[in-house]
Amino acid sequence: MRILRFFPFLALIFLQACANPSIVNVREGLASEIPSNAVIFVPRFEGNPDFVEESTDYFVSILEGSVDNRIVQGSVLRQESTDIASGGNLAPVEMALNLSRERGYDVLVMGKVTSHKTAGSLNGFSTVRVYNVETGTRIANFHRPSGLLIAHSEHQCVMAAVERTAGDAAKVFVQ
Repeated sequence: MRILRFFPFLALIFLQACANPSIVNVREGLASEIPSNAVIFVPRFEGNPDFVEESTDYFVSILEGSVDNRIVQGSVLRQESTDIASGGNLAPVEMALNLSRERGYDVLVMGKVTSHKTAGSLNGFSTVRVYNVETGTRIANFHRPSGLLIAHSEHQCVMAAVERTAGDAAKVFVQ
């Protein structure tokens, strides 16, 4: 009978694990203006250094399997400071847009991955922003938690979140 007292508490913990918000924001008018032959530039994601390389690779591989556009996977945009290494903000957009313009890309996709681990709770997060390189206008932005109720590692959570944002981003290019 004593275990039944803990059931509501356990249920609350599981529900809190699912309570992370998602952001899916696509400016449809701007998305419809993306040329079908647009070249998409994806610099290396920023955030937790344990996950940025494989997150970028995974995002690009999902995008390549979903769209016909040419996708260029780039390297890091800036030297990593302790702020970035601990999950700080994305590189300045102007820096990425200028590099994209210099190289003749049409669309810029910037991403960031983070994770959260406490006693008994794991989650991963992916944030992606899509920009029109010519105008510098943000076309879409996405933020997704992993969506996993049970996970074995932060890495698994981050990759699940990246899979979700890659699917979101692919829809921007497939009209």
